[in-house]
Amino acid sequence: MPQTDGKLLMIPGPCEFHEDVLKIVGSASPSHVAPSFIEEFGATLGMLRKVFLTATGQPFVIAGSGSLGWDFVSANLLEPGEKALVCNTGYFSDSWATCIKAYRGQVVNLQMPVGDCVDPAMLEAALKKEKYKIICLTQVDTSTGVKNDIKGLAAICKKIQPDALITVDGVCAFAAEELCFDDWGVDAALTGSQKALGVPPGLMVCVMSQKALRVVKNRSEPILSYFANALHWLPIMQAYEERKASYFATPAVTLVRGLYVACKKMLDIGMDKVFDLHLKNSLAFKAAMYSMGLTLVANEKKWAANTLSAMKFPKGVSKEELLPKITKRGVIVAGGLHKKIKTTYFRVGHMGLSVLDGKRQHLVTVIEAIEGALIECGVKIEKGKALTIFKAAMGGYSLKSSL
Repeated sequence: MPQTDGKLLMIPGPCEFHEDVLKIVGSASPSHVAPSFIEEFGATLGMLRKVFLTATGQPFVIAGSGSLGWDFVSANLLEPGEKALVCNTGYFSDSWATCIKAYRGQVVNLQMPVGDCVDPAMLEAALKKEKYKIICLTQVDTSTGVKNDIKGLAAICKKIQPDALITVDGVCAFAAEELCFDDWGVDAALTGSQKALGVPPGLMVCVMSQKALRVVKNRSEPILSYFANALHWLPIMQAYEERKASYFATPAVTLVRGLYVACKKMLDIGMDKVFDLHLKNSLAFKAAMYSMGLTLVANEKKWAANTLSAMKFPKGVSKEELLPKITKRGVIVAGGLHKKIKTTYFRVGHMGLSVLDGKRQHLVTVIEAIEGALIECGVKIEKGKALTIFKAAMGGYSLKSSL
């Protein structure tokens, strides 16, 4: 549903949300112990297991931004002085490392060049050099649009350091990029509600493995957080799943109800199809961008995420020149974020509603807006070619809705 000013929000989150989700989020809040809400919250926790592809993982849904997930992982899984290996692919890896230090963890930074994904050989070498309590991976770095191969990286971690906990920041990935939590041996995965989950900002979602929960329960030092303490939240989540009222802190009731609606919609489609639609739309959109001479921040096309496209400005065109012209055409996109290249690129989100409901033609609108803005900036491109390529890549663009 477009913004109140009629513009289409196509940044890498928050994104566009379904009217059914917005309706329930904007409705009057029931009590957090109302029988109807207990049922919805309990059902939501069960559905999140299916979204994260886990049978035994424990979901936590807590009021806060996705960044609270770093606190949740760091405070609960690390004790002071223990080591964390942060596989750094951009802005958000830097922030996670800073969060770990706040809980007195020791950070070893495995830095990748801008636009690269995590190098498996570098990871293997780092794991052979010293032992770590947790290994921090980012599935998609929102600042660069680079996607990491969590399956392959997790396998390396399990082979060399089977006792280490594999933790994944999936804020710009989960519910759009495949993450087989159980099969890949992930121990903690975190996200926020405002991206592919399809709910306005305000919820942190984290799933922990039984192995991770054992670590939390058997710590020798107290957890250095009150609100982000998993031991406070675990009985709450378990009670709601058992359809019982429980209290530690008041949940964001209407947002949880929105998540209930969003999860039902995704599972009605089927997660395999959800992942396929994100892949198909991403490849088609990027093909359209390439046809206008744009290139990705990702140094290899195969490393590019399916949830967003981070594209370099054409030569002679600046953010100040291009982005207002896109906005003038009714579309809001995002500027650069990575501190080393911030002024050289812009980002377009394509996740959730914008790819699950083709009839809305969100990506068609974005392509037309970018094309028009580039032409107004003096870039020599063939008008209409990008949209033709997009439609061909989408198989004729049948304008079908999966919702």
